[in-house]
Amino acid sequence: MRTITLLFIGALIAAAPASAQNREHLQMAAELTILRAQNQELANTLAETIKLLNETAKALNARIDQTNEAMRKGFADQSLTINTAAGDVRKTLAQTQDAATRLGELKEEVQALRTSIPALISRLTPPDGAVADPGAVSAAGDPGAPPVASTPPSTLGLSPDRMYNTAFSDYAGGNYAAAIQGFEEFLKAFPTSPRADDAQQYIGEAEFIQSRFEQAIAAFSKVIQNYPKENQVPWAYYKRGLAQSRLGQTAAARASFEAAVKLFPDTEPGVLSLSRLQGLDSAAAPATTPRKP
Repeated sequence: MRTITLLFIGALIAAAPASAQNREHLQMAAELTILRAQNQELANTLAETIKLLNETAKALNARIDQTNEAMRKGFADQSLTINTAAGDVRKTLAQTQDAATRLGELKEEVQALRTSIPALISRLTPPDGAVADPGAVSAAGDPGAPPVASTPPSTLGLSPDRMYNTAFSDYAGGNYAAAIQGFEEFLKAFPTSPRADDAQQYIGEAEFIQSRFEQAIAAFSKVIQNYPKENQVPWAYYKRGLAQSRLGQTAAARASFEAAVKLFPDTEPGVLSLSRLQGLDSAAAPATTPRKP
């Protein structure tokens, strides 16, 4: 009996640790289940967060695209506006330049009228200051009756372009005397015209063609003196040198050619003047070579 009791007590003692281990296993299993549930919940939360981030990114990309499109459209509209404004400005500048040119011509025409009006009045008014009556005739038929008004000056009412072109037509047609007179009248009526240096140069050219070299030298010198900053000055130096050479004025011709080369080396008259200087040097070389005994 005692033995059976001992065996039963031993069995209980042996079973006690096994029951404790089972409880630990159950607790671990419960904790593992809780961890799995937490992991699943965390994964679900993470998935929802990723989904939300993707939707936010898509919305941001759409906003960025809209902003870029609006900016491109704004830049295009701005560029069109700027180009239109620039075109308007260029057109306005061109119109302003045309108006300034026309105003300059009108100013010259007014000056010409101011110059011509006194001459016209002097022709219409008798010497004693009385007003002439074109229809009045003396009882005795005196030919000394007040004269009828004569033709007004040729420059009256003419524009600078018309006067210049008329003189140039005479020059191109070989009517050099009329061309010289026309250019001189142009210079008298419009001394500040942008074509004044051209007119003076053509006077010299017409004189040179007629072999009137003294008059040509004087005309070319006026170009140099009166219009020092205009584009005819290089040609005036060169042509003056040619005229001086024709008259045998070698030293003066050399000075004119040297001035053209020094002041305008890269121009056509400067290059031509250099060639003329070399020709003068070549012509002078034999004269300076000592004779052999």
